[in-house]
Amino acid sequence: MKPTTIRALALLAACGSAWGADFAPVGAKATLTVEYRFESSGSVKGSPDRVYQVREWRVTRSAQVVAELDAKKPQSLSTMQAPEAAQMAKLQQQQAQAQKASKQMAPMMADAQAVVAKCGDDEKCIEREVMKMGAGLSGTKQLDDTLKAGRETAAVMQPGADRYQRWQGRTQKASYALDESWHVVHADPICMSLPKGRCTHDLTRKGGGEIAPTASAAAVEVDVQGTAVLQLPVPHGVLACVETHSTDEPEGTHDHPTPKGPQSCQMPLRVTADGKSSGSGVLSVPLKNGWRSLSGEYVVSVGAGSWHGASGEPGKLVVSWRFAAQ
Repeated sequence: MKPTTIRALALLAACGSAWGADFAPVGAKATLTVEYRFESSGSVKGSPDRVYQVREWRVTRSAQVVAELDAKKPQSLSTMQAPEAAQMAKLQQQQAQAQKASKQMAPMMADAQAVVAKCGDDEKCIEREVMKMGAGLSGTKQLDDTLKAGRETAAVMQPGADRYQRWQGRTQKASYALDESWHVVHADPICMSLPKGRCTHDLTRKGGGEIAPTASAAAVEVDVQGTAVLQLPVPHGVLACVETHSTDEPEGTHDHPTPKGPQSCQMPLRVTADGKSSGSGVLSVPLKNGWRSLSGEYVVSVGAGSWHGASGEPGKLVVSWRFAAQ
């Protein structure tokens, strides 16, 4: 982005008045608490390849994340949303004015650079040459045009009323719990020696506890004209668990034998529709009764993947969140 664009963005005036702006002191504290709860259960009889006769599962994974946030200095432009149409029009006007002013002031800037080149660090020389330059410009069209450009630019670039305040995440802590079970009956060729040529494989996973505190990318931006935009925090890393297998599959029939007894495992928490454990994106909500206490909930249908493995089961993700400013 060009320097003129950055400056124009920084000085962009918000439309109208402050709309009764109510901002928190810079550095004020707030919390953004989010609970993710993923649930999945089902029973499938048979499979296209006729290998799996029964697949049953029950999965619950949840996590609560509490992010600590600080209030930043109010601004006239959003840092989390694209400029509105009126704001963009104002920005384009400021860019055009900045280019016009730069062109009109080019001769005077050249004269000033010539003075610096002649005098170097000699302040008395600079003062003398500037006085001479001013006397030479007095009453000229060049001076009138320059002064006019300065007035027009100052008017267009006049900062407007602050409208947005961002609350930026500092640190976050989290806790989690998971409880899941799987029951599978299959007709793999390794099961031919068993009654009806069927094997049974049961699997359970359990875990819970605290997640180590980390830096937080959570953010909340309040628009005093009636909305708030939230970047919800998500638990970092994977969830530790204990996995236990129970099966009557004959020994020696797998390249990798089924583990016996409790085994350590790790599971991701599904926080998006595609089942990935990445950030859950930006959420925009209306302000109905001020911004100091906000809450909400939404439900995401999570698609299916592999029945077994990291997190392939289909299910429902419920996300409940609460923002509270001190």
